Amino acid sequence: MATKQKNIFTRSKPLMNIYSGIDQEGKEVEVREDAEQLVKWHEISDALVAAGYYRAQLQGLSAFDKIVGGLTWCIELCDIDMDISLLFEENLTIGKKIALTEKIVKVLPSMKCPYIIEPHQIQGLDFINIYPLVQWLIKYSSEFREAKEDELRKFAVMQYEKDYIFEADRTRFLQNEKLLRNLIAVQNLYKPCRVRKRKGALPANEMEQVNSVLSEYDQRMLMHVSNSQDQAKQDEGLDFLYDYEKSLADPSEITTEMERCINDKDHNEDTANTQVHYAILHSELTGDVPKELEAREKAKYSEDIEKLTKAIDIMEKEFEIVQKDHEQRMEEAKTKYSDLLNKLKKLTINLMKTDDYSDKNLKDFYKSLKDLAKERNELTTLIQYREKEHKKLEEALRQAKEPTKEIEDKPLSPAELKDFQEREKKLKDFISSIRVELGHLNRQVLRYTVAIDEVPGAAELLQYEKRFVELYNQVASKHKETKQYYIFYNTLYEVKLYTSKELSLLNSILDNYDE
Repeated sequence: MATKQKNIFTRSKPLMNIYSGIDQEGKEVEVREDAEQLVKWHEISDALVAAGYYRAQLQGLSAFDKIVGGLTWCIELCDIDMDISLLFEENLTIGKKIALTEKIVKVLPSMKCPYIIEPHQIQGLDFINIYPLVQWLIKYSSEFREAKEDELRKFAVMQYEKDYIFEADRTRFLQNEKLLRNLIAVQNLYKPCRVRKRKGALPANEMEQVNSVLSEYDQRMLMHVSNSQDQAKQDEGLDFLYDYEKSLADPSEITTEMERCINDKDHNEDTANTQVHYAILHSELTGDVPKELEAREKAKYSEDIEKLTKAIDIMEKEFEIVQKDHEQRMEEAKTKYSDLLNKLKKLTINLMKTDDYSDKNLKDFYKSLKDLAKERNELTTLIQYREKEHKKLEEALRQAKEPTKEIEDKPLSPAELKDFQEREKKLKDFISSIRVELGHLNRQVLRYTVAIDEVPGAAELLQYEKRFVELYNQVASKHKETKQYYIFYNTLYEVKLYTSKELSLLNSILDNYDE
């Protein structure tokens, strides 16, 4: 008889439950589950149902469907849009599952989630690491719902109070309405009212702009505070402005105040300029131009013309002196040039007659001749420049004497027009060449960018490595299981062989016993 052999396939698995189940193809397979993972899965399911995600109670859905649906439901409760459909396809591949979970993982950092999880952990149903994330999302979504509930309640109460009122609050509502009407009436009573309108443009100084606007609204001008003695002298003229501001309501007093300031001989030139400036401001606001002011402006304009004329005369004298100097230097240079040229001719003739002349002397004379020619060109250029400056000064003087004459635009000459067209053509060619070069560079940048994008980054390589490790573990476990099946088959085959031999031996013994 064969002795009872020990089963070599039995081993201790304290945390593993083995049971038979049906796979997606309808075949019966052996399923192994970790007891701790199973406990965490039940806790996750109970937490989702308690939070309000009743889809986790459906028996026909897979654990992956329930986990992804619960995470998406919690995230969407926090007003965060996600491109995920809750109705998944059946028999998803590993790549599709990871792509689906990557969308969830990308949103978690924006929500400041303290728990970091990888897509392959959700796809592999790592319930131990998923459970803290589900707990935090449920807590965060519940707090967000409470805050949103308070906001909606306040908004509903505000909308109700706009159209309806309780009898107990009617008295208080009428009092508040009366107070609001009184406040609006007071604001309308004391709001600024524009009494004048400015006709000209605003001055460049900021203080003058402020004072001008205040005078338009019949307000007192700003006080100018001065700390230095130089500014204090200029501020003496502002006393006229303060008296003048009082007289804005009565235009008849303006002439009197202006005459008082003009006839005051103790004021210096800065004070007079300040008075004239603010009188101009008032004339722009009221539309009246006093005769004294007009005469003052004409006198000032004539003084400017005299100063400009004197400056032009001085420049003309300087130009004449410089021109005479240059003419004298030009005559000397011409004389020197003619003498050197005659000497050079004589020397060349003498050298040509003799046989032992050298090129060195000729080069020295030729160099000195070139220097003289260069100096002559420089003097000519300088004289032309001085003539142009003189013409510009004469033109400025003529325009100053005739300010009302309009300047007519002269058309370009054919040479200038041709030069302008050539420059424009060169500029267009340069721009087109730059654009072509820029397009070529953009194509190169795009090609390099595509090449760089094709190289996987550190995060992608880490993801691939984790996935390869997971696949390797699955292949190793499958290979080990297949090996055990082969060993088990061989053992059973040997048991069968020995049993058949034992039966044949027993049959032969039985036959011999009968005989």
